[in-house]
Amino acid sequence: MDTPSPFKKEIHPVQQAIAVLVAMPVMMLLFLIPSWIGIFELDEHFPWTVAAAFTLLFGVINSVLSLAATDQNKYFGTSIISYMGVLVVGGFIAWLFSGQSIHEAKSFRWIYIVFTFGYLLFLCMVRAMRKIVKIAQDQDARLRGEE
Repeated sequence: MDTPSPFKKEIHPVQQAIAVLVAMPVMMLLFLIPSWIGIFELDEHFPWTVAAAFTLLFGVINSVLSLAATDQNKYFGTSIISYMGVLVVGGFIAWLFSGQSIHEAKSFRWIYIVFTFGYLLFLCMVRAMRKIVKIAQDQDARLRGEE
């Protein structure tokens, strides 16, 4: 049976963001509940670490899945707005679980800045690679006389 590739199915950026924002507090609870019981100890910045990790995860997955988008401009805009939503809501969730603002949570403010620029760069690189492949395919079709 032919399994469809996830790279050929367009998944809306908002759906990706919702999946990440649902998984984020679940992962925090999986580790914080045993910590609260006293089974093991976690760093006080653990919720911020999880929020940053899931933000990075969203950025990578969203960039790779942009290959399947039919309208790159619309996907690009929606992706950036979704990323900002993940940043804000993820930060709020981390604040709820840790009781610390991003200013009190060590260098996480800088981590978020680096992740944001990395995300934008990666999104642009994937978009440029897609455009280069499209040009190469068009050139190959012209050389074969398949216009």
